[in-house]
Amino acid sequence: MRTLWFIPFLVSFPLMGCGYTSKSLLPQNVNSVYVSIFDNKTFRRGLEFDLTNAIKNEILFKTRLKLADKDHADSALYGKIRDVKGHVLIENPDAQVVETAVTIFVEFSWVDLRTGRTIVNKMGVTQQGEFKATRQEDEKFAEDKAFVDLAERIVNLMEEVW
Repeated sequence: MRTLWFIPFLVSFPLMGCGYTSKSLLPQNVNSVYVSIFDNKTFRRGLEFDLTNAIKNEILFKTRLKLADKDHADSALYGKIRDVKGHVLIENPDAQVVETAVTIFVEFSWVDLRTGRTIVNKMGVTQQGEFKATRQEDEKFAEDKAFVDLAERIVNLMEEVW
């Protein structure tokens, strides 16, 4: 009789969920995306191409979405690079820079081109990339790393909130 109270628990245990899903968290009705070249509001030229390429690669390799031109896409991703700031993280006792960081500030919106509805709109998305002068790394290395990480963050922010 003591063990009978445990039977309903055992029967219902497989029916309980932990909230984990293996399906894509992107909207199911969106199958393709046009990725516009991000606007660049900084004085650093070429950053918009590096970030746009990083986002396209992230979408291709980590989502089920297909890249398409604007006329054939279900949705479009637009964005702006608002600012890029460099700052020293570590100096040695001789005031030589040992480690520096670059922070990139962006905003983006993902729009359903069939309805005109904004799927995601995010302001103030930032990502930092660091480089160490002692390893012969430069600011370009930090920017490239930040773009890859920022692309991953943007694609993650495109997922449905649940």
